[in-house]
Amino acid sequence: MTPITSPVMNEHSFLAWIDQAQPGDSISYHEGLLGVDRARDPSALPGSARSELDRIADHAMAQAKDGCLLLVQRRIAEDRIAYIAIKASGDKPRRN
Repeated sequence: MTPITSPVMNEHSFLAWIDQAQPGDSISYHEGLLGVDRARDPSALPGSARSELDRIADHAMAQAKDGCLLLVQRRIAEDRIAYIAIKASGDKPRRN
């Protein structure tokens, strides 16, 4: 496998996509192994790219917790996964 040396997209582009996406739209925000690529030692990403990926992943998780995004993964190869954000409908499920 060729190591990932830069994020699929930058933080500004990811945030712009969130603002403009319609429910059901999706975007791949990272390809690789997210946990490894965010870590300092095993990652092949340079420090600045790793920091950018960290911010993108944090935004994705925060938006998912707020119900704005659904986060899914698709295996591309044995050691490469596409991390995909899907814009949610905005309808929050009812809690009993």
